[in-house]
Amino acid sequence: GINAEYGKTTLMSEDQDAQSDTPTILEKLHEILKTTPRLLSVSIIDSSDPIVLECEHLALSRKAFKQLGLFASQEFRKELKSNQPDNEKLDKLSRVLVILNPDDNSYWNYRKKQFSKRPTVTFLRSELNLSSTSLKLKPKSAEPFIHCRWLLTKNCAAITEHDINSQLSMCDVAAKAYAHNYYAWTYRLWLLNNFPRFISLNDELECTRKWLETHISQFSAMNYRFQLLRLIVENPPGEDVPKNYDVRKERCRVFTSEVSLVSELVMFYQETESLWCYLRMLVMFCDHQNIDYVKYCKKKFSGLEKLDNRFALRFKETIIASNIF
Repeated sequence: GINAEYGKTTLMSEDQDAQSDTPTILEKLHEILKTTPRLLSVSIIDSSDPIVLECEHLALSRKAFKQLGLFASQEFRKELKSNQPDNEKLDKLSRVLVILNPDDNSYWNYRKKQFSKRPTVTFLRSELNLSSTSLKLKPKSAEPFIHCRWLLTKNCAAITEHDINSQLSMCDVAAKAYAHNYYAWTYRLWLLNNFPRFISLNDELECTRKWLETHISQFSAMNYRFQLLRLIVENPPGEDVPKNYDVRKERCRVFTSEVSLVSELVMFYQETESLWCYLRMLVMFCDHQNIDYVKYCKKKFSGLEKLDNRFALRFKETIIASNIF
């Protein structure tokens, strides 16, 4: 009984020591985030050390992650309710909290208010980097993408090609870290539509082709590629457009090539629903646009016709409705 009680006392003492160390750990984490704005990774590990930083790779122990999140959240809300909030303290707490818990928009909203008071280019890029860092731990979180989108709409004139390339890289990292990352591809499409002067459509086409061939089940990426194809046809680069450029012919060339590519992938991955859905979408679009793709793809379609899985049957219904055969 004495040993059990002694053990209990020891555990309580350890917990109290850990809690007293939490403000110090918070300060250390904040300093890392300020001095190393472009961390390569953020992870949670089993470690006796609360924070490990090596070659721009940051790791938090599970215990420190839990304690920091609870402590910083309580301090943040307490400070917000005070009669004279300390903005320096709130900045520090919110910077840490968007890394620990990026899904809570109250921390992002505070940072938006601070940016609105001081909308400098330096602050803008600092916030973009912070958003990118938050996705290293939780790549599926929507709030960092929402924050970036808000920032870019506030300072459109200050945005450079380097800024947009950094955002595209952020989308790449998030999409690779979490499969079926709808938010990453939706944000990438928003960038494409709002900053086309900084984005090479041909580079994006090649990039997404490679992605499509190695990530066959990610329909968000396929939808992005579909929108990209439409932009390429409808917005050809001004200086390189030949005098005899025909939008209709170019649309036919681009989309028949895509139908051909996806048909080949379907033959290799016959049970992948997303590929079948993408192929159906392409066929229906071509039919709606009166694109004569049949003479280019009929041979490949005849191969698909021989398949008898449930996806093939739905596809056959599509092509019969389109009067292809």
